[in-house]
Amino acid sequence: MKGLRIICILMLLPLLGYSDDYSVSRRFWALQSVNGAVKLGADYRYQAGYSNEIYNYQKSSRFYGGILLNTSSYFFTPNFISLDLGGEFNPTIGKDLFLVIPDQAEVVTMKKLDANITLFRQKPFNFNFFFNYNDVYANRENLSNIRSNTVNFGGNFSWSNKIVPFQASYLQGKWYETEIATGRTFLTLQKNLQARIDKSFTAYDNSQLVYTRNDYTREDANIATTRNISDNLSLINNIFFDKKRNYNFVSSITGIDQYGSDAFRRFQVDESLNLNLPKRFTLSTSYNFLDYTRVSQTLNQNAARVTLRHQLYESLRSGLTLEYNRIRHTFYSEDNPRAGIDITYEKQIWLKGRLMLGYAYNWQRQNHTSDEVPMPVVHEQHVLTDGQLILLDKAYIDISTVVVRDVTGTIIYQLNFDYLLLPHNNHLEIQRVPGGQIPDKSAVFVDYIAMLPGTYKYDVNFQSVSASVSLFSRLAEVYAKWANQGYANLQVTDYLTLNYFTQTTLGFRLEYKFLSGGVEYENYASTIVPYRLMRYWLQAQGSIINKITYSLNGTMRDYTLTADNTRQQFIDVIGNIGFQFNPQSNISLEIAYRKQVGQQIDLDLLTARAQYTLLFRQMYVKVGLNLYERDYLHEKTNFIGGFVQIVRNFNWHRK
Repeated sequence: MKGLRIICILMLLPLLGYSDDYSVSRRFWALQSVNGAVKLGADYRYQAGYSNEIYNYQKSSRFYGGILLNTSSYFFTPNFISLDLGGEFNPTIGKDLFLVIPDQAEVVTMKKLDANITLFRQKPFNFNFFFNYNDVYANRENLSNIRSNTVNFGGNFSWSNKIVPFQASYLQGKWYETEIATGRTFLTLQKNLQARIDKSFTAYDNSQLVYTRNDYTREDANIATTRNISDNLSLINNIFFDKKRNYNFVSSITGIDQYGSDAFRRFQVDESLNLNLPKRFTLSTSYNFLDYTRVSQTLNQNAARVTLRHQLYESLRSGLTLEYNRIRHTFYSEDNPRAGIDITYEKQIWLKGRLMLGYAYNWQRQNHTSDEVPMPVVHEQHVLTDGQLILLDKAYIDISTVVVRDVTGTIIYQLNFDYLLLPHNNHLEIQRVPGGQIPDKSAVFVDYIAMLPGTYKYDVNFQSVSASVSLFSRLAEVYAKWANQGYANLQVTDYLTLNYFTQTTLGFRLEYKFLSGGVEYENYASTIVPYRLMRYWLQAQGSIINKITYSLNGTMRDYTLTADNTRQQFIDVIGNIGFQFNPQSNISLEIAYRKQVGQQIDLDLLTARAQYTLLFRQMYVKVGLNLYERDYLHEKTNFIGGFVQIVRNFNWHRK
């Protein structure tokens, strides 16, 4: 109750500055605007299902009320000190704990407080301070119900001048999260400091000097506390040599010094020069240097690249690339030259069509020297995306040594809760678990120990051919791709696994006004993970007589892993339809379906939500129905709920 009193006092404090004397432009405290809402509501929920072969059900009804209030005010003048305060509080009573069956469709805010203070707005130098507090119930992908409590505060400072424009910011936050079904708890603490200088000495250059200090602490259930503190300094220069900017040089120098649970030092230099030459030639060159030091290993890498491109008329583009990569590591050394060419031809044809032909060839020499010893691999980055087969880079991995972290190196994800590891012919496939802590299409760092194959030499030959024909201004398109990778001049060892493959892709796309879709077949004949894939997709969106709006998005990926004749299938369908009776009332229906078939990822999930909304002056009335059916790894849940909500908005602005 003490915290509630403080929230109410802070939310109502600007009212002390209210004055009807609008002729006074300067006052100690002036209220500029007040807006918010008062709401009342009720809902009923019924949930039943099987967990660990035990049937259970639960009924829940609740009544709630709430207030949302935002105020804007200032001290003396708006450009001296401005103050924005916002808060929300939603007390609830009911026959059951709301914690047990949180809302399956949206985030529910229980308590919220925001404060923002700005000093010297619209001045060359200004300060900004903020505070945020949130207590919410939510869910991840309609699979994991969570409760989150977060507190963030910090500030920003900027100084605009012609000599040294300067910006600085600080953020300190605390995030406590509980997964209701599993009981897992997570505490994250972070402190972030950044200082930045942007400077241009002439009209042809721009430079940025940025310093950041990051401090992350993580406490997970059943995992030791991790903490990483890093200092980062980067200098980026962009220089143009002419007014038309046909010639430019870009330089990026970065240094990182991190200590704690994941300690390392990293120094990196990236330089590139780009030239637009006569006769439609372009030349791009780059040099990259990396020095990376950890407790058990060091890495020194030098890479140089030159690319010459040419455009003949509007139809023929060609390119030549030369590259050299030299690596010196504690456990191995590599010298890898590479050369490649690519040609693309495009031409308009009859029936408002377009023909595209492409060819690419790459040769690479792999020259690796090491002993056949176990080697720790650290910070191997992968982006985990549903429906894609993602293998860890090395073969012969000790699966018990695999550790998966977030990009800060602080959050350690848990096997079978957040990700899966599936063996494939001496390699490991990594998949994220839906509803876990790893979001779809997010990057992770993977550490593990793998057996080094020893000294080897070979040539890699890769070539690809592509063709497509589109007709009627891209209304319809047929395309085909073929790629092949082989090896020559082999001097290999027992622990080396080479990926010989031939990849054939055939597809058809259709785009017509509100409708687009396609079908694609892929045959990936590989010595590591051979598969066949059928992919289908359909998108439709539009409106009818300005009353009905609709959208439909559906994708399906059906893999057959031919080595063991197993299957992985991913289906996603999302549909929305809305009907506008008049500007004051409408009805909407949302349906989403996801199906996954595969080892440890079997999932059937259906969610639906119907809602009727009526606006009467400043009052909103919402009536709705939620449906939720889930079968995840043979744990079944069925849920149905109805709700009604009345919201009265209000706002006031000083004239």
